[in-house]
Amino acid sequence: MQYESAPFLRRLAARILDLALCLLLTFVVAIPVGILLVPVVLMTGDAHKDLIYGIAGWLCYFIAYVGLEVFLLIRRDGQTLGKGLLGLRVVPADEWARPHLELRLAAIRMLIIFLPFVFTSLSGANPESAILNGVAVVGMLSVVGSFLLAAIPAGKRQTLHDLATGSRVVRAAKRKIDWKNDIPMVLPGRVDMSKRL
Repeated sequence: MQYESAPFLRRLAARILDLALCLLLTFVVAIPVGILLVPVVLMTGDAHKDLIYGIAGWLCYFIAYVGLEVFLLIRRDGQTLGKGLLGLRVVPADEWARPHLELRLAAIRMLIIFLPFVFTSLSGANPESAILNGVAVVGMLSVVGSFLLAAIPAGKRQTLHDLATGSRVVRAAKRKIDWKNDIPMVLPGRVDMSKRL
């Protein structure tokens, strides 16, 4: 089957939508995590409170991002919520190799997208650290590199995470968010996919 590569601006808009939805889900995840952290903060005192909350914030965001980026790509036939709304889908670059993106590749793809933002944020932890600043620059360069690869009109428009996982983003039928069925797909564990399709 021949797929048409996703237009850059639509792909960018889908990523922004996914990040906004991920931020919303992060706040939902933060409620139980915050409740669990209260005794930890009380035991450690104020000295480590900022560090604990900082790590917890990243952990909540990471959990939300895994749900939206990994589980949905597998369970919604290659469509995150943002990609579905804008008529995009992640497919294997070589359609004959496998029918859809596998869990391991979806997880690697998500980490390659997620880690540059972590690396970039590390530079603020200690602005005088040459190592952290170097890591931040590498993170920022990978984001810029992915933007450039996605914007090139020729070819399959594969970004760094697409190239690393043998995937690409293509045009597909639009798909609305079905909150009742899509939210359980964000959670880890077995989801009966026969009832969702």
